[in-house]
Amino acid sequence: MKNRFIKLFFALLLVVITTLSAYAFSFRNMTLDFIHISDTHISVDRDDTSYKALSSSSFLLQDAIEQINQIKGLDFVLFTGDMVDSATLNNYREYYSLLSKLKYPSLNTFGNHDVAYGDLTKEEVLELVKNSNKNYTFDGTYYAFSPKTDYRIIVLDSTTDNDKSANGSLSSEQLAFLDLELSENQDKIVVIALHVPPVEPFVSTEHSLVNADDFNEILLKYKNPIVILSGHYHAAKIRHWGNLVYVSTPSMVTYPMAFRHIKITNYKDRVTFKFDFIPTRLEKIKEQNKSSVISYGTLAGCEKDRDYSFIYNKRHPKSSSFKRNKIKNATKNKVSKREIKKLERQQLKEDNKVKENKKNRLFKKKNKTVTD
Repeated sequence: MKNRFIKLFFALLLVVITTLSAYAFSFRNMTLDFIHISDTHISVDRDDTSYKALSSSSFLLQDAIEQINQIKGLDFVLFTGDMVDSATLNNYREYYSLLSKLKYPSLNTFGNHDVAYGDLTKEEVLELVKNSNKNYTFDGTYYAFSPKTDYRIIVLDSTTDNDKSANGSLSSEQLAFLDLELSENQDKIVVIALHVPPVEPFVSTEHSLVNADDFNEILLKYKNPIVILSGHYHAAKIRHWGNLVYVSTPSMVTYPMAFRHIKITNYKDRVTFKFDFIPTRLEKIKEQNKSSVISYGTLAGCEKDRDYSFIYNKRHPKSSSFKRNKIKNATKNKVSKREIKKLERQQLKEDNKVKENKKNRLFKKKNKTVTD
Protein backbone atom coordinates (compact mmCIF):
# COMPACT_ATOMS: atom_id res chain seq x y z
CA MET A 1 0.00 0.00 0.00
CA LYS A 2 2.80 2.35 0.94
CA ASN A 3 4.72 1.59 -2.27
CA ARG A 4 1.58 2.19 -4.34
CA PHE A 5 1.07 5.57 -2.67
CA ILE A 6 4.70 6.57 -3.37
CA LYS A 7 4.39 5.56 -7.02
CA LEU A 8 1.14 7.52 -7.38
CA PHE A 9 2.75 10.58 -5.75
CA PHE A 10 5.71 10.55 -8.13
CA ALA A 11 3.43 10.00 -11.12
CA LEU A 12 1.37 13.07 -10.17
CA LEU A 13 4.55 15.07 -9.54
CA LEU A 14 5.85 14.17 -13.00
CA VAL A 15 2.57 15.32 -14.59
CA VAL A 16 2.73 18.67 -12.74
CA ILE A 17 6.39 19.27 -13.68
CA THR A 18 5.71 18.39 -17.32
CA THR A 19 2.68 20.68 -17.44
CA LEU A 20 4.54 23.59 -15.85
CA SER A 21 7.53 23.11 -18.16
CA ALA A 22 5.30 23.04 -21.21
CA TYR A 23 3.52 26.20 -20.05
CA ALA A 24 6.80 28.02 -19.36
CA PHE A 25 8.17 27.08 -22.77
CA SER A 26 4.98 28.20 -24.48
CA PHE A 27 5.08 31.58 -22.74
CA ARG A 28 8.73 32.16 -23.66
CA ASN A 29 7.95 31.20 -27.23
CA MET A 30 5.22 33.88 -27.39
CA THR A 31 7.70 36.76 -27.00
CA LEU A 32 10.43 37.93 -29.35
CA ASP A 33 12.90 40.21 -27.59
CA PHE A 34 15.73 41.71 -29.65
CA ILE A 35 17.86 44.73 -30.54
CA HIS A 36 17.72 46.68 -33.79
CA ILE A 37 20.91 48.66 -34.48
CA SER A 38 21.98 50.31 -37.73
CA ASP A 39 24.64 52.31 -39.56
CA THR A 40 27.55 51.89 -37.15
CA HIS A 41 29.94 53.01 -39.95
CA ILE A 42 33.06 51.62 -38.30
CA SER A 43 36.11 53.41 -39.69
CA VAL A 44 39.73 53.17 -38.61
CA ASP A 45 41.17 55.85 -40.88
CA ARG A 46 38.62 58.58 -41.69
CA ASP A 47 38.11 61.99 -40.11
CA ASP A 48 34.71 63.25 -38.95
CA THR A 49 32.37 64.89 -41.43
CA SER A 50 29.55 67.30 -40.61
CA TYR A 51 27.22 64.31 -40.76
CA LYS A 52 29.16 61.41 -39.24
CA ALA A 53 31.41 61.14 -36.16
CA LEU A 54 33.61 58.57 -37.87
CA SER A 55 36.65 59.02 -35.64
CA SER A 56 34.45 57.97 -32.68
CA SER A 57 32.66 55.11 -34.46
CA SER A 58 34.44 52.37 -32.47
CA PHE A 59 33.77 54.06 -29.12
CA LEU A 60 30.09 54.52 -30.01
CA LEU A 61 29.62 50.85 -30.96
CA GLN A 62 31.52 49.75 -27.87
CA ASP A 63 29.16 51.80 -25.70
CA ALA A 64 26.13 50.30 -27.48
CA ILE A 65 27.44 46.76 -26.92
CA GLU A 66 28.01 47.45 -23.23
CA GLN A 67 24.43 48.71 -22.89
CA ILE A 68 23.03 45.74 -24.84
CA ASN A 69 24.93 43.28 -22.65
CA GLN A 70 23.20 44.75 -19.59
CA ILE A 71 19.75 43.86 -20.98
CA LYS A 72 18.60 40.42 -19.82
CA GLY A 73 16.94 37.76 -21.95
CA LEU A 74 17.50 39.05 -25.48
CA ASP A 75 17.07 36.61 -28.36
CA PHE A 76 19.49 38.28 -30.79
CA VAL A 77 20.86 41.56 -32.15
CA LEU A 78 20.00 42.60 -35.73
CA PHE A 79 22.18 45.05 -37.69
CA THR A 80 20.48 46.67 -40.70
CA GLY A 81 23.51 47.58 -42.76
CA ASP A 82 26.40 50.01 -43.07
CA MET A 83 28.29 48.11 -40.40
CA VAL A 84 31.48 49.69 -41.76
CA ASP A 85 32.03 52.98 -43.57
CA SER A 86 33.94 51.36 -46.44
CA ALA A 87 34.57 47.76 -47.47
CA THR A 88 38.15 47.34 -46.26
CA LEU A 89 39.71 44.47 -44.34
CA ASN A 90 40.87 46.79 -41.53
CA ASN A 91 37.38 48.21 -41.00
CA TYR A 92 35.83 44.74 -40.85
CA ARG A 93 38.53 43.51 -38.47
CA GLU A 94 37.74 46.39 -36.13
CA TYR A 95 34.00 45.77 -36.41
CA TYR A 96 34.25 42.06 -35.54
CA SER A 97 36.78 42.74 -32.82
CA LEU A 98 34.20 44.96 -31.14
CA LEU A 99 31.41 42.46 -31.83
CA SER A 100 33.38 39.72 -30.05
CA LYS A 101 32.39 41.44 -26.78
CA LEU A 102 28.66 41.07 -27.55
CA LYS A 103 27.15 38.28 -25.43
CA TYR A 104 24.11 37.75 -27.71
CA PRO A 105 24.05 36.24 -31.23
CA SER A 106 23.97 38.78 -34.05
CA LEU A 107 22.93 38.84 -37.70
CA ASN A 108 22.94 41.51 -40.36
CA THR A 109 21.68 42.73 -43.67
CA PHE A 110 24.02 44.59 -46.02
CA GLY A 111 24.15 48.33 -46.65
CA ASN A 112 25.72 50.24 -49.53
CA HIS A 113 28.81 51.16 -47.47
CA ASP A 114 29.38 47.50 -46.54
CA VAL A 115 30.10 46.53 -50.13
CA ALA A 116 31.54 49.75 -51.62
CA TYR A 117 34.13 52.51 -51.24
CA GLY A 118 36.83 49.97 -50.37
CA ASP A 119 38.99 47.24 -51.86
CA LEU A 120 36.76 44.23 -51.14
CA THR A 121 34.22 42.84 -53.60
CA LYS A 122 30.69 41.96 -52.49
CA GLU A 123 31.54 38.25 -52.73
CA GLU A 124 34.62 38.75 -50.56
CA VAL A 125 32.59 40.69 -47.99
CA LEU A 126 30.02 37.87 -47.80
CA GLU A 127 32.75 35.28 -47.21
CA LEU A 128 34.36 37.50 -44.58
CA VAL A 129 31.05 37.88 -42.74
CA LYS A 130 30.37 34.12 -42.86
CA ASN A 131 33.86 33.36 -41.53
CA SER A 132 33.69 36.02 -38.81
CA ASN A 133 30.16 35.37 -37.49
CA LYS A 134 29.29 31.78 -36.57
CA ASN A 135 25.59 32.71 -36.57
CA TYR A 136 25.67 33.68 -40.25
CA THR A 137 25.07 30.21 -41.71
CA PHE A 138 23.30 31.37 -44.88
CA ASP A 139 24.68 30.99 -48.38
CA GLY A 140 23.65 34.39 -49.76
CA THR A 141 23.02 37.99 -48.78
CA TYR A 142 19.27 37.48 -48.25
CA TYR A 143 17.67 34.77 -46.13
CA ALA A 144 14.90 33.84 -43.67
CA PHE A 145 14.69 31.96 -40.41
CA SER A 146 12.31 31.26 -37.50
CA PRO A 147 13.84 32.10 -34.10
CA LYS A 148 10.60 30.97 -32.42
CA THR A 149 7.47 29.15 -33.53
CA ASP A 150 5.31 32.29 -33.71
CA TYR A 151 7.82 34.38 -35.67
CA ARG A 152 9.50 34.58 -39.06
CA ILE A 153 12.47 36.86 -39.80
CA ILE A 154 13.10 37.84 -43.44
CA VAL A 155 16.39 39.60 -44.22
CA LEU A 156 16.76 41.25 -47.64
CA ASP A 157 19.70 42.75 -49.54
CA SER A 158 18.85 46.20 -50.93
CA THR A 159 22.35 46.97 -52.29
CA THR A 160 22.52 47.54 -56.03
CA ASP A 161 24.80 46.26 -58.77
CA ASN A 162 26.23 49.77 -58.83
CA ASP A 163 27.56 49.42 -55.29
CA LYS A 164 28.53 53.10 -55.01
CA SER A 165 24.95 54.27 -55.44
CA ALA A 166 23.12 55.40 -52.31
CA ASN A 167 19.86 54.25 -53.86
CA GLY A 168 18.74 50.70 -53.22
CA SER A 169 16.71 48.10 -55.06
CA LEU A 170 15.42 44.56 -54.62
CA SER A 171 15.95 42.01 -57.38
CA SER A 172 12.97 40.20 -58.91
CA GLU A 173 14.28 37.02 -57.25
CA GLN A 174 14.17 38.68 -53.84
CA LEU A 175 10.67 40.04 -54.38
CA ALA A 176 9.51 36.53 -55.34
CA PHE A 177 11.31 35.17 -52.26
CA LEU A 178 9.56 37.76 -50.07
CA ASP A 179 6.13 36.95 -51.52
CA LEU A 180 6.65 33.20 -51.02
CA GLU A 181 7.86 33.66 -47.44
CA LEU A 182 4.87 35.83 -46.55
CA SER A 183 2.40 33.45 -48.19
CA GLU A 184 3.81 30.50 -46.23
CA ASN A 185 3.89 32.31 -42.87
CA GLN A 186 0.51 34.03 -42.63
CA ASP A 187 -0.01 32.54 -39.16
CA LYS A 188 3.16 34.20 -37.81
CA ILE A 189 4.38 37.66 -36.85
CA VAL A 190 6.86 38.62 -39.56
CA VAL A 191 9.88 40.90 -39.13
CA ILE A 192 11.49 42.11 -42.37
CA ALA A 193 14.95 43.72 -42.27
CA LEU A 194 16.64 45.64 -45.07
CA HIS A 195 18.98 48.62 -45.24
CA VAL A 196 17.09 51.05 -47.50
CA PRO A 197 13.57 51.83 -46.19
CA PRO A 198 10.57 51.09 -48.44
CA VAL A 199 8.77 54.02 -46.77
CA GLU A 200 11.22 56.87 -46.22
CA PRO A 201 11.50 58.83 -42.97
CA PHE A 202 11.90 61.87 -45.23
CA VAL A 203 12.11 62.24 -49.00
CA SER A 204 15.45 61.91 -50.76
CA THR A 205 15.67 61.02 -54.43
CA GLU A 206 19.30 59.89 -54.04
CA HIS A 207 18.76 57.50 -51.10
CA SER A 208 15.52 55.74 -51.95
CA LEU A 209 14.48 52.17 -52.65
CA VAL A 210 13.75 52.51 -56.37
CA ASN A 211 11.22 49.67 -56.48
CA ALA A 212 9.59 50.39 -53.13
CA ASP A 213 6.14 50.27 -54.76
CA ASP A 214 6.67 46.62 -55.75
CA PHE A 215 7.77 45.79 -52.20
CA ASN A 216 4.81 47.55 -50.58
CA GLU A 217 2.26 46.01 -52.96
CA ILE A 218 3.40 42.55 -51.86
CA LEU A 219 2.96 43.47 -48.18
CA LEU A 220 -0.55 44.81 -48.77
CA LYS A 221 -1.68 41.32 -49.76
CA TYR A 222 -1.24 39.96 -46.23
CA LYS A 223 -3.14 40.55 -42.99
CA ASN A 224 -0.79 39.20 -40.30
CA PRO A 225 1.37 41.67 -38.31
CA ILE A 226 4.47 42.68 -40.31
CA VAL A 227 7.29 44.87 -38.98
CA ILE A 228 9.72 46.41 -41.48
CA LEU A 229 13.09 47.47 -40.01
CA SER A 230 15.56 49.69 -41.88
CA GLY A 231 18.35 52.25 -41.50
CA HIS A 232 20.26 54.19 -44.18
CA TYR A 233 18.67 57.61 -43.52
CA HIS A 234 20.25 57.98 -40.04
CA ALA A 235 16.81 59.06 -38.80
CA ALA A 236 14.23 57.89 -36.25
CA LYS A 237 10.76 57.31 -37.66
CA ILE A 238 7.88 54.91 -36.92
CA ARG A 239 4.81 54.66 -39.14
CA HIS A 240 2.04 52.27 -38.11
CA TRP A 241 -0.85 51.50 -40.44
CA GLY A 242 -3.00 48.52 -39.53
CA ASN A 243 -0.92 45.35 -39.56
CA LEU A 244 2.12 47.14 -41.05
CA VAL A 245 4.77 48.89 -38.94
CA TYR A 246 7.63 50.69 -40.75
CA VAL A 247 10.55 51.38 -38.39
CA SER A 248 13.59 53.48 -39.32
CA THR A 249 16.38 53.44 -36.76
CA PRO A 250 19.08 56.15 -36.65
CA SER A 251 22.81 55.74 -37.05
CA MET A 252 25.26 55.24 -34.20
CA VAL A 253 27.58 57.91 -35.71
CA THR A 254 24.99 60.63 -36.41
CA TYR A 255 22.80 62.47 -33.92
CA PRO A 256 20.74 61.18 -32.08
CA MET A 257 23.17 58.17 -32.00
CA ALA A 258 20.77 55.49 -30.76
CA PHE A 259 19.48 51.94 -31.26
CA ARG A 260 16.20 50.20 -30.43
CA HIS A 261 15.09 47.50 -27.99
CA ILE A 262 12.08 45.76 -29.55
CA LYS A 263 9.75 43.41 -27.70
CA ILE A 264 6.81 41.67 -29.41
CA THR A 265 4.40 39.31 -27.66
CA ASN A 266 1.87 37.19 -29.55
CA TYR A 267 -1.40 36.38 -27.75
CA LYS A 268 -4.39 34.52 -29.13
CA ASP A 269 -6.43 37.64 -29.89
CA ARG A 270 -3.77 40.39 -29.99
CA VAL A 271 -0.10 41.24 -30.42
CA THR A 272 1.70 43.77 -28.23
CA PHE A 273 4.59 45.83 -29.59
CA LYS A 274 7.09 47.85 -27.57
CA PHE A 275 9.85 49.94 -29.14
CA ASP A 276 12.34 51.47 -26.69
CA PHE A 277 14.87 54.06 -27.86
CA ILE A 278 18.34 53.75 -26.30
CA PRO A 279 20.81 56.61 -27.03
CA THR A 280 24.57 56.53 -26.56
CA ARG A 281 25.95 57.47 -23.16
CA LEU A 282 28.80 59.37 -24.82
CA GLU A 283 27.09 62.75 -24.42
CA LYS A 284 30.06 64.89 -25.44
CA ILE A 285 30.39 63.17 -28.83
CA LYS A 286 26.63 63.34 -29.37
CA GLU A 287 26.37 67.05 -28.58
CA GLN A 288 29.37 67.87 -30.74
CA ASN A 289 27.81 66.05 -33.68
CA LYS A 290 24.41 67.68 -33.03
CA SER A 291 25.98 71.12 -33.39
CA SER A 292 27.30 70.27 -36.87
CA VAL A 293 24.38 68.44 -38.52
CA ILE A 294 21.62 70.24 -40.36
CA SER A 295 18.00 69.59 -39.30
CA TYR A 296 18.86 67.43 -36.30
CA GLY A 297 15.19 67.57 -35.31
CA THR A 298 14.27 65.62 -38.45
CA LEU A 299 16.87 62.97 -37.59
CA ALA A 300 15.65 62.61 -33.98
CA GLY A 301 11.96 62.54 -34.96
CA CYS A 302 9.13 63.16 -32.51
CA GLU A 303 8.54 61.27 -29.27
CA LYS A 304 6.40 58.63 -31.04
CA ASP A 305 9.28 57.98 -33.48
CA ARG A 306 11.55 57.05 -30.60
CA ASP A 307 9.51 55.31 -27.88
CA TYR A 308 6.32 53.68 -29.08
CA SER A 309 3.99 50.95 -27.80
CA PHE A 310 0.70 49.67 -29.16
CA ILE A 311 -1.64 46.68 -29.22
CA TYR A 312 -2.66 45.12 -32.51
CA ASN A 313 -6.06 43.40 -32.29
CA LYS A 314 -6.06 40.56 -34.77
CA ARG A 315 -9.75 40.87 -35.66
CA HIS A 316 -9.58 44.48 -36.84
CA PRO A 317 -6.90 45.03 -39.52
CA LYS A 318 -6.96 48.26 -41.49
CA SER A 319 -8.12 47.95 -45.08
CA SER A 320 -5.60 47.63 -47.92
CA SER A 321 -6.84 50.87 -49.51
CA PHE A 322 -6.28 52.76 -46.24
CA LYS A 323 -2.71 51.47 -45.97
CA ARG A 324 -2.02 52.06 -49.67
CA ASN A 325 -3.07 55.71 -49.37
CA LYS A 326 -0.98 56.17 -46.23
CA ILE A 327 2.11 54.74 -47.94
CA LYS A 328 1.51 56.91 -51.01
CA ASN A 329 1.04 60.10 -48.98
CA ALA A 330 4.15 59.38 -46.90
CA THR A 331 6.33 60.04 -49.96
CA LYS A 332 4.92 63.57 -50.58
CA ASN A 333 6.44 65.58 -47.73
CA LYS A 334 7.87 68.60 -49.58
CA VAL A 335 9.22 70.22 -46.42
CA SER A 336 11.28 67.13 -45.63
CA LYS A 337 12.53 67.04 -49.22
CA ARG A 338 13.88 70.57 -48.91
CA GLU A 339 15.50 69.68 -45.62
CA ILE A 340 17.32 66.64 -46.98
CA LYS A 341 18.52 68.57 -50.04
CA LYS A 342 19.95 71.19 -47.71
CA LEU A 343 21.50 68.44 -45.60
CA GLU A 344 23.08 66.77 -48.63
CA ARG A 345 24.55 70.07 -49.87
CA GLN A 346 25.99 70.83 -46.44
CA GLN A 347 27.41 67.33 -46.09
CA LEU A 348 29.06 67.52 -49.52
CA LYS A 349 30.52 70.92 -48.69
CA GLU A 350 31.94 69.69 -45.38
CA ASP A 351 33.33 66.50 -46.93
CA ASN A 352 35.09 68.54 -49.61
CA LYS A 353 36.48 70.81 -46.92
CA VAL A 354 37.89 67.80 -45.02
CA LYS A 355 39.48 66.47 -48.22
CA GLU A 356 40.96 69.88 -49.03
CA ASN A 357 42.40 70.29 -45.53
CA LYS A 358 43.93 66.82 -45.70
CA LYS A 359 45.41 67.63 -49.11
CA ASN A 360 46.87 70.89 -47.80
CA ARG A 361 48.43 69.13 -44.81
CA LEU A 362 50.09 66.59 -47.07
CA PHE A 363 51.32 69.35 -49.40
CA LYS A 364 52.83 71.34 -46.51
CA LYS A 365 54.45 68.22 -45.10
CA LYS A 366 55.95 67.38 -48.49
CA ASN A 367 57.31 70.93 -48.97
CA LYS A 368 58.77 70.93 -45.48
CA THR A 369 60.59 67.66 -46.20
CA VAL A 370 62.03 69.09 -49.44
CA THR A 371 63.16 72.29 -47.69
CA ASP A 372 64.83 70.39 -44.88
